[in-house]
Amino acid sequence: MAGKFEIKAGKTGKFRFNLKASNGQIVLTSEAYESRSAAVKGITSVKKNAGNDKRFERKTAKDGSPYFVMKAANGEPIGKSEMYKSTKSMENGVASVAKHAPDAPVVDADAKPAAKPVAKAAAAKPAAKPAAKAATKPAAKKPAAKKPAAKKAAKK
Repeated sequence: MAGKFEIKAGKTGKFRFNLKASNGQIVLTSEAYESRSAAVKGITSVKKNAGNDKRFERKTAKDGSPYFVMKAANGEPIGKSEMYKSTKSMENGVASVAKHAPDAPVVDADAKPAAKPVAKAAAAKPAAKPAAKAATKPAAKKPAAKKPAAKKAAKK
């Protein structure tokens, strides 16, 4: 599985995207954007700048955890990494962005729940049809066997 960008609307109505690595781990989380189209522009910027190591500002949090901030060509922050346990892990995160971002597809995370029930319903239909056929055959034989007994009782 290749990396991917996921766009999602937050509780405040602003949009963010995450770049997920092939293992599903979030490697980069964007700043908040006012619109979905602005978030898409941010993704375009990440894709464009991912191969330029100068766009990654390595930092250290107050607790000593290393992390990085990715910046656009104009110096504005595009996204931030998670907090890492070591500098080596952080550098692996930078390498992951450089590797996955340029060709990563964009997925609308808000649309996922609507897509899943359709797939489940489609998968359930074929399983229901054979069960319905199996139930129809025995049901057809049983009433046929009962009809002659009902006719004999009606004649008496």
